[in-house]
Amino acid sequence: MNILLLGGNGFGFAHAESYQRLGLDFSVFSRNENVLKEYEVKFGVKKAFSNLENALNWDYDIIDIVMPHNLHKDIAVYALKHGKNVLVEKPIATTLEEAKTMIDEAQKNNVKLMVAEQYYFDRSLQFAIKSVSEGKIGKVHTIITRGQRYFHEAGWRTKEKEMGGGALIDGGIHYLEAFLNMGGEYGSIYSMKYKGNCNIQGEDTSSALFSFKSGAKGIFFYSWAYKFAPALPAYEIIGTDGSIYDSNVRSKHVRTAFGKPVLNGHIQDIDEVDVIDQEIYGFVKSVENDEPVPYPLDNAIRNLKAVISIYA
Repeated sequence: MNILLLGGNGFGFAHAESYQRLGLDFSVFSRNENVLKEYEVKFGVKKAFSNLENALNWDYDIIDIVMPHNLHKDIAVYALKHGKNVLVEKPIATTLEEAKTMIDEAQKNNVKLMVAEQYYFDRSLQFAIKSVSEGKIGKVHTIITRGQRYFHEAGWRTKEKEMGGGALIDGGIHYLEAFLNMGGEYGSIYSMKYKGNCNIQGEDTSSALFSFKSGAKGIFFYSWAYKFAPALPAYEIIGTDGSIYDSNVRSKHVRTAFGKPVLNGHIQDIDEVDVIDQEIYGFVKSVENDEPVPYPLDNAIRNLKAVISIYA
């Protein structure tokens, strides 16, 4: 099976490390010749492309798109029209219309389309959701999700047009994945987006209050303008009889979205997995076996709708 990683720089390296660990040969596109040389030496790639047109017209089975958000739709649709299977980094696209076009094209050509949302595969989050469903903390009344860091880098993430927004549609959409998986369907949202002290053109901070249809309330906060951010829990679920939250205690051997969960005051020794390995392995197997992809497109659309609602 021929795999093409489109966009070798930045987070492309995280995908490449997974391909290497999983024993999957792949090729790569990057406009940066130094990056291509690094891939040839470190990963022994099949092919290294510096020309996007040449890469897109190569005979690949899977294309893995790690490119600026505003390019997702056009590149994905081109590949899908040519019968290729597409794994695309979050967000699925910058608008719901673009996302629908991508999904329609995948269905029309009977090929796979999946968004690379590694937070969905995190065992800490899965444990928390299962614990709630088993009634271990009683009836949930409050859900809190937060992500904070300081971003001051160069590149396309500083440009609002290429991002389709700011920090929320990029890093924050991961936390919306977790937040909405914990809370379920929601009714109203009250939100703010604003600029703190980050160097990006779009917003760098968003906060929102959600009313979930279960009756629970949700507090969401995400910022790239938080210098010297404290190690606070990334998620908290508070019930009538207990609580569960992110401990920030992480394995040194695998890449996880969250730390081990703390259930009713006790840290849980869960079996952690590398979330990027899981998403990539799951997608490749779905193509090989012609099975449904492991991450649902409904979640990707739901998350983008929430981003757009907060922006509005």
